[in-house]
Amino acid sequence: MDKPFIVEYVNFDKTRLMDNNNVYHQEVKIGKAKELAKFAGLDLVCFNQPTKENIAFCKIIDYGKWKYAEEKSKRKHKEVKKDTKEVRFTPLIADNDIAHKIRQAKEFLLRGDDVAFLMILKGREKHYFDDAVVKMDKIVSGCKDVGHETFRKLNKEAGNIIIRFSKGVKKEKENEERNVNSNVNSNNVSSNVV
Repeated sequence: MDKPFIVEYVNFDKTRLMDNNNVYHQEVKIGKAKELAKFAGLDLVCFNQPTKENIAFCKIIDYGKWKYAEEKSKRKHKEVKKDTKEVRFTPLIADNDIAHKIRQAKEFLLRGDDVAFLMILKGREKHYFDDAVVKMDKIVSGCKDVGHETFRKLNKEAGNIIIRFSKGVKKEKENEERNVNSNVNSNNVSSNVV
């Protein structure tokens, strides 16, 4: 797509036009389109140059407002980007190191980033894959209050364990808790009645 520009002096005579009421006109002479824009108090903006196959496409809009909205949406898309922070473990990690890594992961999650826990087993460590899975489950349970697990990959042959976490509580869990609370409340009400 060409960069949009305000039509002042152009070398083409016809355009497809979207007027200020969002009505599409198939072919309009450029002079008539300029008059419509001037009458509406807006700008005639060309969004693509004419080619042999297609004629130009123009809109009658407030160019300054349109450009501001475009820049704002680009900034918004940049802000939405999430980082995935990787936290690596070895199967021989000590308990105090696990606590430190869990604190670090919680900070990332509270900041809004996703966290990927990664444990790579090398050589003879692969024989203790089940122990490594237990250790990773311990790590995951330490972060359950801040986030929820979104992905888990266990590859015994390669000796890899990957677990992804995102901020927030899983929706299913919230629904289960609501159901339990409503059951408890209904039991309390029925016990008071009897």
